[in-house]
Amino acid sequence: MAEVFEHDSGEITSASEGDARLTYCHTTESEANMLIVTPQMRQLGDAGYLPIAIARIDPEDPSRFFLFSLNGLSEGLRVALENQGCDLIRGAFARLTDGQDGAAEE
Repeated sequence: MAEVFEHDSGEITSASEGDARLTYCHTTESEANMLIVTPQMRQLGDAGYLPIAIARIDPEDPSRFFLFSLNGLSEGLRVALENQGCDLIRGAFARLTDGQDGAAEE
């Protein structure tokens, strides 16, 4: 998730100039392949964050994941996700395996 605002053009843009504020929020999928909205996601949404990407664990190798970004991200958010996304998710996964809640913020 990222702290964002949306333009009328439909482009999703970072709310802060320069560095985009990204955070990881753990969730799962329903049987209908829909993301389950968690209380943490609602709190982040109330604070101005929107989902910008989905990380999926590789079922063949749980140490690997795939990162899928949403369409319509601004150049700044794409660059931030490219530069920060994988490290943010690796750190959150490490905290999950250590028994922590998985919340992480850059």
